[in-house]
Amino acid sequence: MGNHSLFSLVLVVISFTCLISYGKSSESSDLPILDVANGLPESFKSQPLDIRIKSQNRPLHQQILKVGENFQLNIATPTIYYLETTLGSLSARVRVFEPGRDAGHSIDYSLVKEDGFYLSYDKVSWEIIYTWHK
Repeated sequence: MGNHSLFSLVLVVISFTCLISYGKSSESSDLPILDVANGLPESFKSQPLDIRIKSQNRPLHQQILKVGENFQLNIATPTIYYLETTLGSLSARVRVFEPGRDAGHSIDYSLVKEDGFYLSYDKVSWEIIYTWHK
């Protein structure tokens, strides 16, 4: 009787752990990958972008992007993600992921250009979401 109760308890704990893991994995699968690209023209070749990604004021990723380069980052939590960077005397703090706007898409493309920051879910149609500030 004691072994049977212990066995039953172990089965319950394993089942509960599996359910929690499944819930977390299905929740994070609804969150996209963030793809950030430097789409500045060749005239900016000597000015790589120092890209910093933050969420809830915590630094998550930092990378130098030359013209034409990109990187990808998995969105891990359904909170706002910011991209911070400078270009000469211009600076930006852009919301590159907003849960209400972007959840449900597989990839959230962010493109840095001379006139601002663009968002796309398919790399075909782009919407400007931010312009540079001095």
